[in-house]
Amino acid sequence: MEFHQIRYFLMAAENLNFTRAANQCHVSQPALTRAIQKLEDELGGELFTRDGRAVTLSPLGHLMREHLQRINENQDMARAAARSFLDESSSELNVGIMCTIGPDVLSAFLNEFRNRHSEVLVILHDIGPEALPELLFTGALDCAFIASNGDQEFGALSVHPLFEEHMVVAFANGHRFSKMNKLTLHDVAEEAYVDRLKCEMRQPFFDFMDQNDLNLKVVCSSQREDWIQELVIRGLGVSVMPRFSITTGRLGWRQFTGPLSNSRKILIARAKGFDPQPCANAFFSEAHNFEWHSALGAFEENASA
Repeated sequence: MEFHQIRYFLMAAENLNFTRAANQCHVSQPALTRAIQKLEDELGGELFTRDGRAVTLSPLGHLMREHLQRINENQDMARAAARSFLDESSSELNVGIMCTIGPDVLSAFLNEFRNRHSEVLVILHDIGPEALPELLFTGALDCAFIASNGDQEFGALSVHPLFEEHMVVAFANGHRFSKMNKLTLHDVAEEAYVDRLKCEMRQPFFDFMDQNDLNLKVVCSSQREDWIQELVIRGLGVSVMPRFSITTGRLGWRQFTGPLSNSRKILIARAKGFDPQPCANAFFSEAHNFEWHSALGAFEENASA
């Protein structure tokens, strides 16, 4: 599988027109078609369904689009990291944020860092948990904000804990849970459930429910945190999610009790053994020393206002 084949496929998937995709990739239409056919041969199935002049993504094409998009994004980040390393005058900082971490609390630190280092361009990358280690080890990311439920071993990563965050049950305003002070996972099992596919605590949660004969009634699953919250707001079901991800008053929430861990730690991580640029060192150090307690208090005040 070659990078240009991935790029051609993604452009064709966006346009659903091979001629237009070829023009945007600055290649001939036959060259783009041959590259996509080679990719299909390697993957073992058709990526597009062709009906006369109409082109649509096949089921395999829909499945592979997200995976190949991630590969393409990682390649772009690697190129940017290389340019930044080779350009001594560059002050570009690539920071990963695990996609399950909400923006509100972290943005307080980012604003303070920006005030102190106005010359640094901070580029934030929304990354799934499975992709983060490789991006740190290859230098595509200078550092990253990650979440941990306490079971992980970080190996070649240097990490510092920043703050703790509760996992809560989110539900639509007016839901019966709003009249209950605390919930149990038995209560959750009685409701329709919206499944957060990218949650790093998802598998232990599902395993616990299965082991205790608590059958989740999953009605919808999504990798998008914004979609999950909107579906819960609409009343499709309830969902277990991080407290600081909830930034709208249209969602109610309660902590839950029970033997399953209901909290996680937010940490900043970087790869060991690298000689980072000065701005990366400053970012890592200042994140470690930031007044996170004040930022968490401000979040709660704004949420209750």
